[in-house]
Amino acid sequence: MTTPGGPPIIRDFEFIMLGTGTSAGVPVIACDCAVCTSTDPRDKRTRCSAAMRFTDPSGNPRMILIDTSPDLREQSLRHKFDRCDAILYTHNHVDHTFGLDDIRRFNAVMRAPIDLYADSHTMQHLHRVYQHIFKRDQNINDSFVATLLPHLLDPDRPLDLHGLRFTPLRFLHGRLPVLGYRIEALGRHKRIAAEQPKPLPLAYCTDVSAVPPQTWGLLCGLDTLVLDMLRFRSHPTHLTVDEAVRIAEQVGAGQTWFTHMTHDIRHAELNPELPEAMALAYDGLVLGDAAQGG
Repeated sequence: MTTPGGPPIIRDFEFIMLGTGTSAGVPVIACDCAVCTSTDPRDKRTRCSAAMRFTDPSGNPRMILIDTSPDLREQSLRHKFDRCDAILYTHNHVDHTFGLDDIRRFNAVMRAPIDLYADSHTMQHLHRVYQHIFKRDQNINDSFVATLLPHLLDPDRPLDLHGLRFTPLRFLHGRLPVLGYRIEALGRHKRIAAEQPKPLPLAYCTDVSAVPPQTWGLLCGLDTLVLDMLRFRSHPTHLTVDEAVRIAEQVGAGQTWFTHMTHDIRHAELNPELPEAMALAYDGLVLGDAAQGG
């Protein structure tokens, strides 16, 4: 008997940790602490964002971004990106949105507009900050700007894109409601595939300080959890090391990777102390069947 979803209709899936640092990045400007002066490349953290690279059901290459950090240009060069098919936003903060202007280069290469998905709060922010993009007709000069197709994201409705399903996850970032995403491969008839390619199902949960009750059920059955872990000391809008570990234990994913770390965290010191199946992510980490990560 065939499972309704069948096998995945995408292939060659990779989930890429583009940036794993906090809003200041690491090294921090004008800081000579042990982490900021470390020679360990895992202690060099650009601003937080992620990407998915895969082959869609029609055999076309695809790349989807989660957030556009101010370091997007550097991150794109590092991974030799030559396209961007869609952008999904978690929230409106500067360290997650201020790379949007660099998207214009992908328009030029692809000769096509790019889909952008955000909730109403984040979309209002983008339209206000990037008036030169969204109100191009008002520019004094006909400048080279990004060409985007904005779509208002319904936080209560899954989004299907190119053979993947993105289920928005509600979190709190202090008092600010933000989104994470549960990501799964689709099978036939737009149903979740019976067998998921590594590292799916994956939940990407950055800038988190609390998990609302309605979100816990959407964190069940994960192969991979990517979760906020700012520092050891308490913070009003982010998880501490201990808080993040406790949530990861409750979720019970096959593997948890921690992200959005500041210069309080030295990779070589903390990583060996974490519980089994938990580890610190780092810039350039690639998760997938054929990926070399760890």
